Amino acid sequence: MLPRISTDHCRKVPFRLLVTVTLLIQMACVGTTRRVYQYPSVRERTPPTPTQPEAPAPKAPAPPSEGGVPGGGAPSASSPAVVALRNDAQADLRNGNFDNAAASLERAIRIQPRNPMLWHDLAQVRLQQGQPGLAEDLAKKSNLHAQGQAALIRANWSIIAEARRRKGDAEGAAEAERKAAQ
Repeated sequence: MLPRISTDHCRKVPFRLLVTVTLLIQMACVGTTRRVYQYPSVRERTPPTPTQPEAPAPKAPAPPSEGGVPGGGAPSASSPAVVALRNDAQADLRNGNFDNAAASLERAIRIQPRNPMLWHDLAQVRLQQGQPGLAEDLAKKSNLHAQGQAALIRANWSIIAEARRRKGDAEGAAEAERKAAQ
């Protein structure tokens, strides 16, 4: 049950306040309307009529592999942007521009984060930059995504072995070399 409000109480509330509150509530409700987009029905859509039959687009050649990874081109699902960035990185590597190569590979990884060749290439760059700890981590990340690519996994273990050797971990380097030989 609701409590009974006396008429004296209602007279004490200023009329202007009630009007203001009512208007504010109405304005808040008006602002919440949404427009609903109507998708055209299947009958309304007309497919474009081709003027000429389309020829299949030529595939970009896989970039040459660096670091002796057998069959190490980019995966077949690489986008043209990733292929171009990887080519740029390899050109920068040949010219000794390690920072530019790393930047290109990092941009490619943002596009295709599950591409193990990109992680492998970046691990090689970091090793050449004198960052063995980071190179080891990147090679391990490449191995996580390189399921079924034995040659790439072996090449990553070689990077890990070299990185551990440069860090002074001879025992760890020997273990990584054993895994690379398997």
